[in-house]
Amino acid sequence: MRLTILGARRAGAWPAGMAVLLFLGALLWARGRDPLTRVWFTLKPEVHQRAIPNALSPNRRLRAASLQNLVVRGASGGVISDVACRGVAVLPKDAPRPLPVVIYWHGSGGNVLRDGNVLRQLTELGLAAVGMDYCQTNDTICEAQFAALLRHLQRQKWADTNAVAWAGFSLGAEKMTRFWVKHPESRPRLLVRLGGGGMGELENAEVGRLKAEGREDTGTPMEGGPAAQNSEHSTFNPQPSTVLLIHGDQDEVFPLAEAERVAAAFRTNGVPVELKVLAGQSHHLGANWALVFRAIGEYCLTRLRGVEALSRDRAISGWQGKAWPLWVFWLPTLGWGGAWALWGRARRNRAGRLRAEKWVRWGAAILAPAAVALTVVHLGTPRLVVREGTLAVARWFLVQPQDREDFEYLTSLSCWHGQRLGTLLEHAHLARYNRSLVNWPLEDAVYREFVLPPVIGAAGGEDLRWRRMLWESLYPRVRTEQSLEAAAETVVRHLRERVTIAGGEDGPGDIPSVWRRQLTDEGGFQRLTVAGLRAVGIAARLDRNAQAVMFAGERWQPAPRPACADWSGDAE
Repeated sequence: MRLTILGARRAGAWPAGMAVLLFLGALLWARGRDPLTRVWFTLKPEVHQRAIPNALSPNRRLRAASLQNLVVRGASGGVISDVACRGVAVLPKDAPRPLPVVIYWHGSGGNVLRDGNVLRQLTELGLAAVGMDYCQTNDTICEAQFAALLRHLQRQKWADTNAVAWAGFSLGAEKMTRFWVKHPESRPRLLVRLGGGGMGELENAEVGRLKAEGREDTGTPMEGGPAAQNSEHSTFNPQPSTVLLIHGDQDEVFPLAEAERVAAAFRTNGVPVELKVLAGQSHHLGANWALVFRAIGEYCLTRLRGVEALSRDRAISGWQGKAWPLWVFWLPTLGWGGAWALWGRARRNRAGRLRAEKWVRWGAAILAPAAVALTVVHLGTPRLVVREGTLAVARWFLVQPQDREDFEYLTSLSCWHGQRLGTLLEHAHLARYNRSLVNWPLEDAVYREFVLPPVIGAAGGEDLRWRRMLWESLYPRVRTEQSLEAAAETVVRHLRERVTIAGGEDGPGDIPSVWRRQLTDEGGFQRLTVAGLRAVGIAARLDRNAQAVMFAGERWQPAPRPACADWSGDAE
């Protein structure tokens, strides 16, 4: 009895051990495919009591000569202990060091744990993205934290401190701008303000500059600025720095007029500034949040590294292709499990507890060759080139009855020379399957001519293996959409979130190449748009001007355009 229980325990331990080891192998595999490295850090700047004469005043100037002397001695000498802040640096693994750096500060109520998508969008372009929690209620503590962050970055070997951009949203934009005004010696190459409001410090700087030139102050202080209460007006000496302002024309928190006044203040003080107005966008940008940060990352990269940086190898796209497959991480576990099973079977055989019947052995001997043959047909045939012989095998073994009509229609097209049979089968099956899932009707004639075909435009000889890779990324985002228009907007937005549009590219290239490289020109993006729409069951084609158009039930109309197209050329 005891031996039986012990044997049962050992038998149960084997699958449990296998499951744990397989899970650990999957974790190692996933980590190996992750193209990013995350470096967490904690900063502990010292801020004394006297450094906070008015804790809630956003416009009191910290009297410090430099970043190193930011600590102000207080009357009591007490040090505020709750100024430590946590931050993270997200780095691309496969990008040459040192990296251009973008420091991002979130808006009011945010924290660094919620900044993951923003930091990833920036890092996917080959940038080092740094986020940090900062004091949102006290400017003195906030400035001390920012100064500590800058000193921290100066010590990092991966950071190119000569290629730094600051990007802030809402309150974070205002905090960064305030530090930018007060510390000209620490200014970055680029300052990006997204959705920020008016800044009294900029108005004061303008007043101070006019007085230094012996001119009258004819300006009107911005709302919330201290110009009317404070006689000490700051000035800032323009450094080699550029400012990018991004603002939605429907911003319900800070009206567009405030961004325009900020831009005017920068220009008056000799700072190059560009204002990007996003039509129809609110303060938090809604669904276009990730798209805007993709455009911000492109602008930062071209400003810090030059426009040619976009044409270099992507830091992210090729990483997963170089990673080891999952079976490599599972191979040791499978080997151990197989050896364990064989050892246990040998023990049971010696004890006479496992006796296979003859008919079982004969059945296995007969069925095994048939199973091997079917496996070869299903796995090997799709890898062969399309020709009459492989098509015959496919019709007999591989094509499902519901896919037969689409399969025969595709075989009548002249685009399959040199293409694999598996690509043809994938288009036939996945297009039909997707048609059964979408929430809008599609006529048979329109479906056959403008959804099912894999060729976009008149090009030939290109890689046609695009439907599955696009469908897997796009369909989960449109599966709940009830209209063609809403689904098309979602498709185009996601395509632009992933793919950069750069005017200097040689050509559009194959759609799979564009998707993997994450870079194309305007013509390539139009072709990608048509493919993306077809992948989710929306009839689309290129018009005579090579622009993507879609069939909206009764008529053809232009496909949606992304909220941010190509900002890279603006940084030349």
